[in-house]
Amino acid sequence: MAAKVKYNPDYHDNWAWSLAAMGATNEEIAKAMGVSKRTIIRWSQDHESFGSALAQGKGVSDAKVIRSLYQRAVGYEYEEEKKIIEYDKDGNVKPIKIEKTKKQVPPDVGAQCFWLKNRQRDKWQDRPEVIPDTGTDDGDQVQFYLPDNGRDG
Repeated sequence: MAAKVKYNPDYHDNWAWSLAAMGATNEEIAKAMGVSKRTIIRWSQDHESFGSALAQGKGVSDAKVIRSLYQRAVGYEYEEEKKIIEYDKDGNVKPIKIEKTKKQVPPDVGAQCFWLKNRQRDKWQDRPEVIPDTGTDDGDQVQFYLPDNGRDG
């Protein structure tokens, strides 16, 4: 049986931060450190510096995803580089030419919906507001309720 890994703040805190900043889950961090997921959770609860390192590292990776989702929702431009290799008549490589092209990624409706449903849940949720039954029977009349989505001005 392998020796039980003891918590070392000088070692484990920085390692946890760097793994979390790269997007690793608690389970992946545990595997890398040779401990169980429960140990990672216990260390984060028992050792403030470890818990803080995990939280800060996860904040870094979450911020990258948030930024990418936002860019996808609004669209963005990027520069594509193409390296062109040409040969002279003797088969020797000429100096490499670099061709740069600006490209544009259009806004993504799916990313926009996801963003709005999570950031402005009260205006963009899929579930309609429930109208309580008043108990009166209006015969053949049907009442429709259209929620205010804030887009009608």
